[in-house]
Amino acid sequence: MKLSYLMSVLPISAIVCACSTSSLPITTIESVNSNSVIVESKDPANLVESPVMVGGWVPVFFSGYNQNQVNDIVNGLNQGRIKKAVVSYPTRMQTLALKIHDNIQKNTTVKIPMESVELRDTDQVKYDLKQVIVTLYFN
Repeated sequence: MKLSYLMSVLPISAIVCACSTSSLPITTIESVNSNSVIVESKDPANLVESPVMVGGWVPVFFSGYNQNQVNDIVNGLNQGRIKKAVVSYPTRMQTLALKIHDNIQKNTTVKIPMESVELRDTDQVKYDLKQVIVTLYFN
């Protein structure tokens, strides 16, 4: 019985070993100054760097108007660090949302969409409906 087990395991281990030594490119991700860089090379000794922009998003929460945060968003949009911004708000916070939106919009050429969000509390989830969220998208 041991011989038949070994006979069935040996071909599989040979395939696994053959696959692990193939010449497929090695891809690693390195962090350089908080920017992600994808590095691809067939030989790990000769890694070649290829800078690639990695996208993402981050929410900015406003419970009240904050001119410094608005200025930071405007500067990021004007410098191209932020590709898109979306103002989301519960209807009861519409006045604050309009103030934030209008100040960002008048100081940048990027179109800033607004989204009214109606969320209802449940037994499992309680929402903080006293905040405006500006979602910033990066490319």
